Amino acid sequence: MIILDSALAARLLTDPDTRRILAAFQGNGQVIADAARALNLPLETVRYRVRRAVQAGVLVAAGRRARRGRTQTVYRLPLPVFVPGLQVPGGPYTLLHPDEDAFLAQVRRVRAALLAGGGWGLRVTAGTPDLVAELARPEQRGATMDALRVLQAPAVVDVSSTLTLSAEDAKALQAELLDVYARYAARQRPGAAHLLGLTLYPA
Repeated sequence: MIILDSALAARLLTDPDTRRILAAFQGNGQVIADAARALNLPLETVRYRVRRAVQAGVLVAAGRRARRGRTQTVYRLPLPVFVPGLQVPGGPYTLLHPDEDAFLAQVRRVRAALLAGGGWGLRVTAGTPDLVAELARPEQRGATMDALRVLQAPAVVDVSSTLTLSAEDAKALQAELLDVYARYAARQRPGAAHLLGLTLYPA
């Protein structure tokens, strides 16, 4: 494992566009021109990102390849790479949520579209210590989670809650969440995109 303890490496590896470019240099590596062609990006865009990645130690020169009468440098992304959290722009939290602003903006758009049609809205009921706010229809009776299970309801789960759990129960919940995610992520069948965010932390 290569440890890259620099702010530049952290910026590059937490940027989604740069990671997409770097992915073209996995394995045995690639020359810049072939990577640009495969990514359908301008040559200069890829060349600039490669230059920065080499400067940060993220990409390494891995030999030369003959191309059209001249040789070009093959660059390779050595994996795995580790970047200490304190180097990451915005702190360690952004390692886990580098695209949080974009994700949350999309969640807000989806929520707005859902609430704008189909009669769904916000139902607020009594709760302890806080009021309970749930996605619901005005005629709905009973628990919202049960109502959402019917086929005609949208495929939505929007829960934010604090649970008091023993260490053993917290680890069991973690394992169940990861198992469910892995099972459905492996399917990837044709269909509509669904946003999913799973968060479990000690409060």
